[in-house]
Amino acid sequence: MIAEDENLEPDRTSTVRNYTSDEVVAGLSALGELDVARLDGISRGLARIADMEPKDLLHEAVYRMVTKRTCPVDVDIVGFAIQTMKSIASTSYRRRRQNLDEGVTSIPIAANDGRFDVADDAVSPEEQALARIFHGKCLALVDATVADDEKLQLLVMGLCDGLLGRELEELLETDTKGLAAARRRLANRLRRAFPAGAPV
Repeated sequence: MIAEDENLEPDRTSTVRNYTSDEVVAGLSALGELDVARLDGISRGLARIADMEPKDLLHEAVYRMVTKRTCPVDVDIVGFAIQTMKSIASTSYRRRRQNLDEGVTSIPIAANDGRFDVADDAVSPEEQALARIFHGKCLALVDATVADDEKLQLLVMGLCDGLLGRELEELLETDTKGLAAARRRLANRLRRAFPAGAPV
């Protein structure tokens, strides 16, 4: 989705130097109330995608900013923090998607040894495998459809994680009109990607 490797450095051809750890600490310490409120709002929007509590996500982002992530100094500290939170959320989202595609489950139905009572209406291993293949292909096509648009990538991740309304607005850093426009743009792309109708 957004970042294949959260530890990748920015374009090495740039002549702009990166922040030092001390500069990151100083920049974070100097943030005003409005900047802190903005980061809090974005952390709430990304928290469910990251499968973390908002404060934990923000704290993790700050830790990574100081200890291992790099960022050129022409990006402000708030932007650096937002990029880091988005990277954490994206990585978590992709890992959960991979687990879903690989069929990771808490109850090993296919190899049940009798210790678990599987309900009569449980989905069979064969049906699970078919569903994973089908949904995996659909999600891969959706990913490819929005690969060039970060806001649409975030919108897809948010929708997949059940975010609604204000949560999506905070995630996309937009307002109601902006969210509606992003939804229309996504719908148009999906109509082109799935001309026969909704895949699921």
